[in-house]
Amino acid sequence: MIKKLFDVINGGTATATTHHVFRDGVFSLDAPSNFVRNDRDGIFQLIEPDTDIAAITASAYAKDDGSLEEFTEYRFAQVEHFYKPVSDLQAFESAHAVGNIQEFEGVFPDESEPTYYVVLALQVGDIYLSLSIVTEREHYEAHRSQYNAMLASIRADSE
Repeated sequence: MIKKLFDVINGGTATATTHHVFRDGVFSLDAPSNFVRNDRDGIFQLIEPDTDIAAITASAYAKDDGSLEEFTEYRFAQVEHFYKPVSDLQAFESAHAVGNIQEFEGVFPDESEPTYYVVLALQVGDIYLSLSIVTEREHYEAHRSQYNAMLASIRADSE
């Protein structure tokens, strides 16, 4: 679908994307092809293996009850136990997903280096989706537009 979007690691040269599907078609997204899939234990995680500079992790939840606002509040409250917000809560909207995004930063317990943690709480079709990007601030800021393109590709896989 979306090809040659990303310049995630190498400055100036766009790389191809790979379409990744979560479980049995719950949702999908297009990520840089240099990210590899870690599917152990049923998690959805993409990792940049060469430099270990970034990881993208997602979890999907059935939208049985409650609102997107409640899901967002719960999801972001969990992050605030470890990280401080470094951006305001912002609305996120793409062709197939709506929700909220916020950026956090801090040092996780027993770690020494700060982590930049970008968290999204989304509604995609009939599911709630929690997605996070874990990286360094400088990397995220330098590649924000590429990450935004990846996030814009999120969709219920049936779409």
